[in-house]
Amino acid sequence: MNPKRIPDETLNRVIKYLVITLLGLAILFLMIQFRDFWLWIADALQAVIVPAVAGYLIALLIFPLIRYLERKGIGPRFLSLGIVFLLAAGLIAAAFVYLMPLFVAEVTNFFNNDFNTILDYFTVGLRDDFIFGTDLYDQMMAYINETNLIGNFLDNLLPSAIAYLSGALLPALTILFILPVILIYYLKDYEIIGKNLRSAIPVRHEKNITEFGSRLNQTVGKYLRGQLLLMFAIGAAATIAYKLIGLKYFFVFGLIVGITNIIPYFGSVIAAVPPILYAATAVQTGGPGPLIVLAVNVGLQFVEGNIFQPIIMGHQLSLHPLVIILSIFFFGALFGGWGVIFASPIAASIRVTVGFFKEKRLEREARESQKSGAGG
Repeated sequence: MNPKRIPDETLNRVIKYLVITLLGLAILFLMIQFRDFWLWIADALQAVIVPAVAGYLIALLIFPLIRYLERKGIGPRFLSLGIVFLLAAGLIAAAFVYLMPLFVAEVTNFFNNDFNTILDYFTVGLRDDFIFGTDLYDQMMAYINETNLIGNFLDNLLPSAIAYLSGALLPALTILFILPVILIYYLKDYEIIGKNLRSAIPVRHEKNITEFGSRLNQTVGKYLRGQLLLMFAIGAAATIAYKLIGLKYFFVFGLIVGITNIIPYFGSVIAAVPPILYAATAVQTGGPGPLIVLAVNVGLQFVEGNIFQPIIMGHQLSLHPLVIILSIFFFGALFGGWGVIFASPIAASIRVTVGFFKEKRLEREARESQKSGAGG
């Protein structure tokens, strides 16, 4: 009895997949062998991509305002662009003139007055308040002193911080100086750049890719504008709430709430730690206790999730919280701090991409079904 013969199509498909797999493994092997070269290429690409992407994201924030001014008859483009830049410069200058002195005064006051008090609490007062008893606290402190854990940590922390800051300072300053130039040219020729990009697309794909790019721009732009407003709103609400309960350094703590709000879900937890720790260690100065500060942060989280978030952000991301949390871990592992910050828009962009191609596939299947029905 002859064995069943494998069809030629199946055999060809298996050979094709096998060849693709072997080629992929060969490419991966070569990439590992020339790892230093690829890291050099990656650094060079990062030097170009970071300011380009930053300019693109800022343009998504600013361009709607330029279009609004032009619809109101304020033109040509250089005039509306100049007005927007002057407005942005005025807001930045106002922040430095009116808000920076508050920040500097509170930080200076903290290190001049409360910093030593907090150090004394951790060295003396914490022993009496330690929930597991003074004996265990003494054993822990003896172990820390014998192994010099704190000293070793500080000895390693300072050089690492200096090396990181020195390595990141020059690229950051370069981006800071070159970004306005990139932004001016990008906003000035916004439509021309889009037209040139579309001209590089094959004609039969131009319509779909243009629609896809428009959806991505709309999704990311809405997120960035909404997130910026949300940061201001929750930061201002936190500053007022801390002020009302009599918490010292309310402006600095409120600023931390606003900045960390860019990280979904985890940002509110990170922002709650400094004021709660301060209230716990400086309660003897007459400020609110840590439970009151905790209750305020829980209230802020409720206000953000049930009032600010629906009103300002709406539902443009349409992502399940679990997806956002997993995206934070995944893209944070890939891209570090920037991955954590932009995990939500990246995940939303992936959702838009998947939804767009799924929609086009269904449309293609519907057209094919109509053709087959008409032919029958």
